[in-house]
Amino acid sequence: MIMIKNNLKLMLRCKVIILVVLLMVVVTGLLSSVFKEMMTDNFEIKNCTAGFSFSQDCKFEPAEDLIKTLLNESGFKTVYCEDVTDGKQKNKGAVDVFIEITDAGCTVYSDENYANESSIARMIVYSVISNTSGTQTKDYTKQYEIKVDPTPDSQLYYTIAYTVFFTWCASIILGVVISSERKNKIGLKFKSSPISSFRIYLSRFVPLSIVITLLIGISAAVCTPLYSINWETPILSFFIIFLSCIASAAIGTVIFSLVKNVIVSIALLYSLFMYWGFFGGAFASYLIASYADGLRETSPIYFMIRSLAELNTMGHSDYICMTILILSAITVVCIPLGIIAVKLRRE
Repeated sequence: MIMIKNNLKLMLRCKVIILVVLLMVVVTGLLSSVFKEMMTDNFEIKNCTAGFSFSQDCKFEPAEDLIKTLLNESGFKTVYCEDVTDGKQKNKGAVDVFIEITDAGCTVYSDENYANESSIARMIVYSVISNTSGTQTKDYTKQYEIKVDPTPDSQLYYTIAYTVFFTWCASIILGVVISSERKNKIGLKFKSSPISSFRIYLSRFVPLSIVITLLIGISAAVCTPLYSINWETPILSFFIIFLSCIASAAIGTVIFSLVKNVIVSIALLYSLFMYWGFFGGAFASYLIASYADGLRETSPIYFMIRSLAELNTMGHSDYICMTILILSAITVVCIPLGIIAVKLRRE
């Protein structure tokens, strides 16, 4: 118990813990701002007027009412333009999107400010005129609608991503304890003392778990109001994060107990966590990352970010069980390995 207290004090006095909190808050803010537009759901139509017109004797003209109804249901205000030859110029300023429909198909005109609305209008009109008779029914058209799951905004995503990433990185704080032990030649005292390897392991693992949990708790508490984060399922989310704190402490204790050089230990951990973070979505959202799924699934961070992001946007996730299983497996495997590593270093 005394050893646990002493090591806990050493870690809490380390200035690195302040750096971890600051990095989490600052990096989350920077990346959420940079990727805000990319990760914002822009599919809602607001205050957009669509003008449309048919060429003379156009075979799709019987579908006028259907096209207008579907555009209105999607959020467009519609304006029918009688003169197709100068409809674009005539309605410039009066409409935001202009749809020219001929026997050959449809052409949609808009400026860059309405690029998204232009694409949606094109899909709606094309879904109607793709039936060359031009007599599609409303029900027949609507069967092609696709329900899209909500996606996290940039603030929520990067708060989750860097809470997860720094949970793992925080295990390097154990280097302060290991350095102190070697500086004061405590390792030699361990060899001659009757204290068990298990107790030595606990004196490192327990305070490290406490400090990581404390750091992540503080960081999450700062980021939540600062970036207006709404945790839909806070209890389950924090339980998963807590499991990752324990797993991080377990794997960090193994490396520091096994490798003699503290700098090498930090480098190994950092390299491992950078690999996990890169393929796990900490640096590029897993929603837009282009690398193979097989590489993503080698990273516990991927499963954590995905389950937490989906939990707090959809209220459920198919990745929860796998995430809990992976974190539990890391902890269960690393604890006995850590005890063995301590025993090997004593001999």
